[in-house]
Amino acid sequence: MKLSMNRRGFLAMMSAASVSSTSGAPKMTILPKTSHGKPALMGGSPIRTEPFSSWPKIEADDRRAWSECLEGKKWNRGSAVDRFETTWAKKLRAKHVVATASGTAALYTALDALGVGPGDEVLVPPYTFVATVNVVLLRHALPVFVDTDRQSFQIDAKKIEEAVTARTRCIIPVHLGGNVADLDTILEVGRRKGIPILEDACQAHLAEWKERPVGAIGNLGCFSFQAS
Repeated sequence: MKLSMNRRGFLAMMSAASVSSTSGAPKMTILPKTSHGKPALMGGSPIRTEPFSSWPKIEADDRRAWSECLEGKKWNRGSAVDRFETTWAKKLRAKHVVATASGTAALYTALDALGVGPGDEVLVPPYTFVATVNVVLLRHALPVFVDTDRQSFQIDAKKIEEAVTARTRCIIPVHLGGNVADLDTILEVGRRKGIPILEDACQAHLAEWKERPVGAIGNLGCFSFQAS
């Protein structure tokens, strides 16, 4: 199925389709035309017949790497971790990279490095993976939600400053789904208020903001990887 429409047009179409007026007007239903006849939801033939593959995927190089680590008896930080940190730092044009066990651990470690603790507030978006909020709670701090920008689905950078209080210790913009939050506005707020910016780029590997890799633009940045 191919629709000749951008995301903004699609959202406008779906918003119109889902709203019914209080005057009793019938609800509008919009279904795209396809070359396969009726949609599968209405009894037509589904386009995809094979199930999606399970996660995570385990490839031959994964088994080889695990075997080398096991037989080498270096089960924490070995040469593979060193190579990864060096390679990723070069890719991000970052000064330093430290590998952790997961993206959640990376976020928690970053908050610890910033000294976030009891009594502090951390600004986060409500639309994100749960780890963004969990790590704040694990630091015994309070997550403060800043609304989502309807056009980008990222944290609304224009609403961040009004959420800042004397207890705000960190701002965590989440670059969700490969998209990027408005870092110009966010970094400016952080600079004026003296608040560090922790980029949650766990879903935005190699995404860029004005030709700069995200995750290495704020004070700290975190990623999450599946590959060994």
